[in-house]
Amino acid sequence: ILFLCSCICTSQTKNQTDANGLKQGYWEKMDDASKKIIYKGTFKDDKPQGTFYYYYKNSDSLRTKTEFRQNGKIAYVIMHHLSTGKIEAKGKYVNEEKDSLWRFYDTSGTLISTENYLNGKKNGASKVYYPSGLVSEEKNYKNNLEDGPFKQYYGDKKIKGQGAFIAGQYNGLCSWHFNNGIAAAQGVYDNGVKKNVWIYKTQDGKITDKEVWQNGKQLNDKDKEAYFKAHPPAVEEKKIQTTTPQKTSPQKATNNTSPKK
Repeated sequence: ILFLCSCICTSQTKNQTDANGLKQGYWEKMDDASKKIIYKGTFKDDKPQGTFYYYYKNSDSLRTKTEFRQNGKIAYVIMHHLSTGKIEAKGKYVNEEKDSLWRFYDTSGTLISTENYLNGKKNGASKVYYPSGLVSEEKNYKNNLEDGPFKQYYGDKKIKGQGAFIAGQYNGLCSWHFNNGIAAAQGVYDNGVKKNVWIYKTQDGKITDKEVWQNGKQLNDKDKEAYFKAHPPAVEEKKIQTTTPQKTSPQKATNNTSPKK
């Protein structure tokens, strides 16, 4: 009898608001058409408390489990794939904005990437992973833009690419490599724009092409020939291999040219 009374009281107090229209106690929001639960959880003075469960539309499959703290200011979430039920992502919200470390997973539950956030924007280290768990790429962000050094790896940990960004643009010495270590493409960027000499090689180290860039434009064959007469190729190659230009002040650039490979 006591159990039945408890159930009746619970059903009677579900989805209640107070005199000020604020949600109080346990709530279940239903989809009018499918009669499926959209979410369920507990409110106090219209603010979520404790654990909430959110479901995919027209489905009993759990979409997100959220643990609210500090009257909803902070929320720790675990998201699930619809197809498999495996974890899709987990992380933290502060004032409804992504914050701190977030982890992302594929449909089988394998970790594919990690990202750091501050006030809803990417800030700090970011990594992408191979299915084996080894790092495929690592770079840094500042205010949602790539900023700082980056590295890309082959599945055997050998360097695939490396360089740096400033405010979302390639900057400084950058290179992309074959698995045997030979640089397939190498040169200098200045805020996303190629600069000076770029060298391209085959996998056995033979040079296939040399470009010369000045003021954001590639020199034609005639001007390139004149450039190399004034700047011997051997000297230019040595400069590329041993020096990195100083960082310049970040500025908005529209030319985000990718290296020729």
